[in-house]
Amino acid sequence: MRITAGAKNPKEAVYYMENGADEIYFGLGRIRNNRLEKENFGSLKEITELLKEAGKRRKKAFMAVNEIVDEKDFPAILSLFSRLKERGLAGAIVRDPALLDYFKKKKFRFYFTLSTLANSFNLESLKFFAGLGVSRLVLPMQMTPENAGGILRNRLGVETEVFCQPLYWGVNLDSKCTLPCPQTGLARALKFNDYPCLFDFKKKDGGIFNMPMPGPEYLLSGFYDYYHGGADYVKVARWSNSARQADLFFKVGYLLKLLKKGIGRNAFVSAGLRLNSKPLEYGQTFTFKPL
Repeated sequence: MRITAGAKNPKEAVYYMENGADEIYFGLGRIRNNRLEKENFGSLKEITELLKEAGKRRKKAFMAVNEIVDEKDFPAILSLFSRLKERGLAGAIVRDPALLDYFKKKKFRFYFTLSTLANSFNLESLKFFAGLGVSRLVLPMQMTPENAGGILRNRLGVETEVFCQPLYWGVNLDSKCTLPCPQTGLARALKFNDYPCLFDFKKKDGGIFNMPMPGPEYLLSGFYDYYHGGADYVKVARWSNSARQADLFFKVGYLLKLLKKGIGRNAFVSAGLRLNSKPLEYGQTFTFKPL
């Protein structure tokens, strides 16, 4: 299992490559990619700088365009990908099936990763996207390994990428959740100190309701199963707070080292529980603090 890490600028990208990341992915601010503009590369010059640094280290770099794209922008994105491919860009992370279909019709061959935002939860869905030229699938973080066996063992030639669920967990599906959050709330009334999905809700008949979440033991055991089930990559997502992301990155590396040593399930879960992971503390991590 290899590590792919998100970066907001060339400095972060180099930092992760120097410390064990096998791949880097990023977005360009002027193209929608499920991150705020300030959490993206600011120019083609910065992207070119990254591609040179990745080439020196024999690492791969991918660009995220993982939102639904306006059809009028398809030709410009194709032109951009074509130019960056010549400069060493290894592939793109895409969500929009219409954009993938456009690339296919234009006979543009590239390594396409299907974003987790596409919510591909089963083998039939994967077959559809494989027909559009997808080479890798990022599994939704809410998907359990016991339900992912067919995808992990697919015979379509599609590689798989997972989140390290014990360290990074989302209660609701990213692309389906409409609750406001600290990161994206633009109006002052929408800004909270934490995510609404983590709030205590008062029930009419008394008592408190919390959105159900799996425990850390289950999440650690699930990551153990993803590793042994053949997942090819683990994703360290882009975070606004770079120090928090770096902490997550090194903890992912630590867990992978344990797995590569052949540690048993119970020992792995025990070691993982000793990490101060706090995977559900989203709100406190979305303070913008780049390296």
